[in-house]
Amino acid sequence: MKVLRWLIILTLAGVVLLVGPYYINYAKGRDAIPAGITLGGLNIGGDSTEEAVANLRAIYERPILVFHGDNPIVLRPEEIDFHVDAEAMVAEAQEQGKGWYAIWDFLFYVMQKPPVGMDIPLQYSYDAEKLAAWIETQSQKYDHRPLEPGVNLETLSFSKGRPGVRTDPGETAIAIIRGFTDPYNREAHFVLITQEPGKPDFSALETAMRQRLEKFPGVYASYFQFLPTGEEVDIDADTAFSGMSTVKLGILALTYMDNDLPLPDNITKWISVTITSPTASNAAANALMYHLGDGDLMKGVRRVSQFYEDFGLKNTFISTPYNSEIIPPMKRTPANANPEYHTNLDPAMQTTPRDMGVLMAAIGRCAEGKGALLAAYPDKLTPEKCQELIWWLEQNPLGYLIKYGVPEGTKIGHKHGYAPDTQGDVAIIYGPEGPYVLDIYVYQYGWVVWDMSNPLMADISRLVWNFFLFRTGQEQLPPPVYDENGSGAAQ
Repeated sequence: MKVLRWLIILTLAGVVLLVGPYYINYAKGRDAIPAGITLGGLNIGGDSTEEAVANLRAIYERPILVFHGDNPIVLRPEEIDFHVDAEAMVAEAQEQGKGWYAIWDFLFYVMQKPPVGMDIPLQYSYDAEKLAAWIETQSQKYDHRPLEPGVNLETLSFSKGRPGVRTDPGETAIAIIRGFTDPYNREAHFVLITQEPGKPDFSALETAMRQRLEKFPGVYASYFQFLPTGEEVDIDADTAFSGMSTVKLGILALTYMDNDLPLPDNITKWISVTITSPTASNAAANALMYHLGDGDLMKGVRRVSQFYEDFGLKNTFISTPYNSEIIPPMKRTPANANPEYHTNLDPAMQTTPRDMGVLMAAIGRCAEGKGALLAAYPDKLTPEKCQELIWWLEQNPLGYLIKYGVPEGTKIGHKHGYAPDTQGDVAIIYGPEGPYVLDIYVYQYGWVVWDMSNPLMADISRLVWNFFLFRTGQEQLPPPVYDENGSGAAQ
């Protein structure tokens, strides 16, 4: 037994002598964190527990750089109460390094093998409400709505807008905490939802039209209607103007209501002269009203006025024939009772851009077999009659005003009117997205200056045409070219 005892003692002594130097070196090399144990995936040094805690905090409790798009924003941990529970992590590491882990770690050291290895997950906390408030503050500062398409009045063209961005607060919070818990990449990015500019609506067209109209030194008003949807642009469209030849549109409509197709030769001739004559023959228009009155011109005049009233166009009337020397008393209408605009109204005939535009739109829809005009007079009008009326309006030889703003070869029917101080043009145009009605009236005290009025109407017309090209993704047209007198020039 003594021999065995001494053998054991000698063996243990040998082991101590053999292993002792290794253990001494192993113990000297140990710091506060056992070898092989990482904290949050990192080897955290430190000769003492306090130093290990400080090292851990120095790594994670640092500001991060948060990007909202290209805008860098520094976020400090104290702003959201971000803290690493370093004491708990170090204590857990030290506890894990005891017992069998320590024995196996020493044996691996003796065998010159890597440590056993273990990671203590990162333990942290933050104030979610403070983080949400910080994200909201930055979102209000840097988020932006889509920039809607704009217009260049020099080129009469529309430009694309800019996408908007909106913060996704939940995903952004996750990204920010990820940034705080990453020891290497101390950055985060706002998660942004892109909001593309919508297809430009008619409010964008109205804005463009107003900007161009405001350059005219006089009274102006305009009405637009897109026939497929009925959407409108109303720019002071209830302003009263002298009716001029534009109110002949009602004479023409009533003539087709009174006659079957094909029209009698004399009626066709008077229509042709009324529309195609360079002077928009007033005599031919009187002849049509004479026929509408069954040989009584004033009766025909009254019928035309009654037609306008019956169709709901309360601001349009004719009191005397064209070129009459009779000065009738002023007929009161809602439009001419408005004192906002003074346009030196003709007491014999008046209208508004809205009235003429609505009538032209009704004729356009009648040609398609639908609409209010066809519904109101089903026994007197047919789509074929309205189609023929539009065809006649297409024969208007005047290539200026609204017609000059659309490409050559465009299907456009229009009726213009001149007075010394007033000009108007009402048109139905078959455009890139379908038919639309556009009319423009202007007034200048004493005399309308042609090199102002013609470019104005043509420019507005080109703006509308380019608006539809822009909406459909087509190349827009350059602005019309004018000579020194404001008339069309070779393009």
